[in-house]
Amino acid sequence: MKNIACLFAVCLLALCCNAGELSRYVRAVDWDRFAEPVPLSGELRASSAIVANGARYAHAWADSFYESSPPDDRYLIANQNQEKVIRPATSAAVGLAVALKTEIDPSRMGASRAVITRCAVKLVKGAAAVHKVNGGRWGDHWQSTLWAAQLGRAAWMLWDDLDSETREMVCRLVVHEADRHIRPDYKIKYWVAGSGNTRAEENSWDSMVLQQAVAMMPGHPHADRWREICSKLQISAYSRESDRTRTEPLLDGKSPREWLDGFNVREDGLVINHGRIHNDYMCSMAHLQMSGYMVFSLAEQPVPETLDFNFDLIYRTLVTRVFDSPPYEAPGGTMYIPGKAEQYYPQGTDWSSLRFASFYGMDSLADVLGCDRGLPHTAAHWRALRADRILEMQSRHADGRMYAPGEYDHYFGAEQMVFWMMSDAHLLQWLADRQALSPKKNWIRSDEGANDREE
Repeated sequence: MKNIACLFAVCLLALCCNAGELSRYVRAVDWDRFAEPVPLSGELRASSAIVANGARYAHAWADSFYESSPPDDRYLIANQNQEKVIRPATSAAVGLAVALKTEIDPSRMGASRAVITRCAVKLVKGAAAVHKVNGGRWGDHWQSTLWAAQLGRAAWMLWDDLDSETREMVCRLVVHEADRHIRPDYKIKYWVAGSGNTRAEENSWDSMVLQQAVAMMPGHPHADRWREICSKLQISAYSRESDRTRTEPLLDGKSPREWLDGFNVREDGLVINHGRIHNDYMCSMAHLQMSGYMVFSLAEQPVPETLDFNFDLIYRTLVTRVFDSPPYEAPGGTMYIPGKAEQYYPQGTDWSSLRFASFYGMDSLADVLGCDRGLPHTAAHWRALRADRILEMQSRHADGRMYAPGEYDHYFGAEQMVFWMMSDAHLLQWLADRQALSPKKNWIRSDEGANDREE
């Protein structure tokens, strides 16, 4: 009876919220506080060049790939609930939004600011229009929280460029995807012993839509519940079995033991996905839940204390864990190869061995957050190697794409994924250079959170 009553309360509250304009809860980004330009750091110059290339490819791709709808000026994105259909569009949208808002010269992106903005807005409108809450089909998919988080951030960053209908469509889908996690029957996913897939990546991307919902709608009636489950997802994503007994530290008001009901990472910091030790899924943390550093800093809200739980463990494992060959693949060694941008995959990879953007994100976070202290090489060292390699690969193509045929053919949306990942790393550095990254606090009981909840 209690669960039925809770479900009824959630549904009733959702109906009440949807009855009016959800966009009234949105607190737009205050871009005026970034009006004063600052000198470009070396890291920002490199990421700016990479993101500019990605933007040049993304807007040309969108214009050639989608048909356009003149009456409402949107791209006609296929009305399907599939990753290969929605994710490239949402990844490109958030990448373009970052490029537009971080002072990248439009001439380097191959078009005027107006053209790039129009493309980004059409991607937002087109993707939002085909979500199930707006009459379409996508949503409630195992990965749709990621797509909704990307789309929500793109729209939020470009809020002044959106019409009222698009704003409302975006708010509806973000709330819908966030509310999936506060239903009485929702359970956090954990690794089943002996299985070939942890749930680290899934919990990370599920946390993203909750982050975005709170950042853009801090006064929404569901915000308290979004915060609570978001913290639980964040700490669970890269937790070890031993963390389940830890009584310290207190993170967002609770110990790891109080938060956790399972684990998703081996004790040594290795992540198992697709039946193997998988470097790429260790790096998922950087591009999924760690996006909270960017969204909460833009929102001028505190960064949750659970956000980067075990990030330093995962990073150090990538840099220092030595694999002997045999039993691991030749030549053995550490995943991070000294002096090279390339990775050593101890059990091989089923994606591409050229996913430099994934590891660039880890290096950027370790560099900015100071998680590389005591390591044999600085994160800035690895970061520079990967930036040079990405720029070298992009320079082969006039349209700014990274991959040549045969390098990453089996994933539709590889270029848009690189663009999104690099735009996040660029935005992180852009905020850090302005000393605009928010501090970590207990966001569930912080003064800032309390003020948000009263509005």
